[in-house]
Amino acid sequence: MTDKEILATADACGMMLFGLGMDKAKFEFCILAFAKQIAKLERHHEREACAKVCEEFHFGQAPMMIQRAIRARGEA
Repeated sequence: MTDKEILATADACGMMLFGLGMDKAKFEFCILAFAKQIAKLERHHEREACAKVCEEFHFGQAPMMIQRAIRARGEA
């Protein structure tokens, strides 16, 4: 999502009303920082889910290597 989409979504949910007592630029910065943290967490969960799918396969070393590669992407 773009910053513009994130702010529009926050506004549609009524979140922008909570920033009325705060400097608008600072409030927008906080909303965007929050959204980026959520996206980072979601990517971590997706990678972990993919790695767990690999655990179900038992075809030699390939699934283990794929698991490591998927999890390593999150550490890079």
